[in-house]
Amino acid sequence: MASEDRFKQGIITTLAKRAANRCSNPDCDAITSGPAADPSGSVNVGEAAHIYGANPGSARFDPQMTPADRGAITNAIWLCATCHKKVDDDAGRYPAGLLFEWQRAHENKIAQEVGKAAAIIRARYEKRHLEEFGRLSYLAERIVLEKGDYWEYHLAAEVIRFEIAPILRRWRALQEGLYSKPLMRLHGIEGFSWIGSKMGEVVAISSAFGKLVNSEFSRAWGDPGVPGNDQEIVETCRLTREMCQSALQWEEDVRFVNVDDEFADVMQLLVGRAGAIMDEVVKLQAFFSETLTGSIASGTYTLALQLNLPDGWSEAIERALAKAAQSLSS
Repeated sequence: MASEDRFKQGIITTLAKRAANRCSNPDCDAITSGPAADPSGSVNVGEAAHIYGANPGSARFDPQMTPADRGAITNAIWLCATCHKKVDDDAGRYPAGLLFEWQRAHENKIAQEVGKAAAIIRARYEKRHLEEFGRLSYLAERIVLEKGDYWEYHLAAEVIRFEIAPILRRWRALQEGLYSKPLMRLHGIEGFSWIGSKMGEVVAISSAFGKLVNSEFSRAWGDPGVPGNDQEIVETCRLTREMCQSALQWEEDVRFVNVDDEFADVMQLLVGRAGAIMDEVVKLQAFFSETLTGSIASGTYTLALQLNLPDGWSEAIERALAKAAQSLSS
């Protein structure tokens, strides 16, 4: 297990206190600390358990998560040793979502016991605040509510992962030829107008992605020292998902079309152009992972993405179209 995936001692201590040193399994609720035989000592049978596993092969491991998020308190639940072993030995019966529900319910119960009126009001606020976002992953909900260190970037990393994962899986399946769709047939000069519209669409997709990365994320995160806006962060991530969905649809369009042989060179230049933009989103995820891993130093972090179409691509398309026009007219 990488050091970044482990829980630091400060997180373990805080987690135990938030759980009042009681197991978060609602069917257990065992006290996890008490006096030792030595009057100056104590015993502890509680453990900080990972909700999403810390390393490949462990229960509920998600390879798309950043190491920093795996080792964060937002991915932790306090359990007795017995329940910890139980949930890790049978991940199918104890999925991540269930453990998040345990954690939230247990901490709400403890909060009500500590200060009932305030806890009830807090729970009411949290419920209404989360309703404003629509569907989020359990981890994103916890980040929104707890807002720990660098929460803005952890939230962006998790929402992007959650929102675009199905699209990226579909993109990989398309590349590997794992599915097909009915072909659209274009005859003769119909191909010119269709290709022109596809070129305009891919330019618009590239432009939208550039604006999201270069300005919208920074605006949502807020200026240095100023808290970000959780709703704007989630909305920017969802706009990124929509951009990826548009890119996937574009790739399906250019793969499942039947044009005259004269357009073969043009089609070779089109295939993969929008998909390359989706590949840049994967780099964005990797950037979050590297930036949030380990000890985070103050300063500026820079990520260079290829947001524009390759140099000479438009000229190559024009030459291929001219060649197709000449062949069709002869």
